[in-house]
Amino acid sequence: MTKFAGSALPLLGLLLCAGCASVPEGAPSVPGDGFSAVRDQAHYQVRVRPGEAAWPASPVFRLPEASILDGAHDDSITASQAGVVANHAARSVCVTLAPWVRWVTAEDGGKIALELNRIGASSSAMATTSALLAMVVPGPFRLPAGLGGLGLATRVEDAAGSPVLDMQWARGANPLLHRARASSIGDAWELAPSSARDLRAALRLSEKARQPNDIQAANIAACEERFGSVSLAGRAASMLLPMSPEAIDPSDNEPTPQPPPTPPTPTP
Repeated sequence: MTKFAGSALPLLGLLLCAGCASVPEGAPSVPGDGFSAVRDQAHYQVRVRPGEAAWPASPVFRLPEASILDGAHDDSITASQAGVVANHAARSVCVTLAPWVRWVTAEDGGKIALELNRIGASSSAMATTSALLAMVVPGPFRLPAGLGGLGLATRVEDAAGSPVLDMQWARGANPLLHRARASSIGDAWELAPSSARDLRAALRLSEKARQPNDIQAANIAACEERFGSVSLAGRAASMLLPMSPEAIDPSDNEPTPQPPPTPPTPTP
């Protein structure tokens, strides 16, 4: 039995990767100066560059920020849909790092900035077809076609603005691991939490002290207040239906409120 399991593992790995989408076109294919490869596969790339600053002894950070590079997606994805993906990516970092940092809304903490450089569109029609076939095909099933992907860059800075870590990240969807969703952003949205987990690993947070429980709880509350939370009912329905991210994620598409203009000082 052990011998069979040992021989089956490589085969399983081949099956998992055979249908993967490649890293989305437009994502950086050549690492920048000083970056080292953590993963370097056709469908999954993680590159990191340590900065000059160490992880802060008192890790106080502003809530994560996410921006979208011009030209990061084609016309099959609207600006509003791209905002859903960006919000999910920032929320994933917020929640994933919550046990080790203290999130603040002031401007006196460190900074974690994400830039989405490629949102690879997935096929809504293929996702719907896969969902229908999954009702009669046993086990996890998805047609290995019309898969999307996501590429982004993350920078972590301390309170003084010195870089702690830079990460280049890109991944294509896997038909066995990533659920089909009836949306052109379905795969990009599904992949966003994976980038947050890779950032946590790159920062080696598992080796660092956790925050007290009350601070962790406050962190999660701050994440939900800023980025919203995914509908639990929608997640449950997604087990049977290819629910789109737009249907279950509150997103963050409204422009950031600006303070009212200061009235001019009257001249004497």
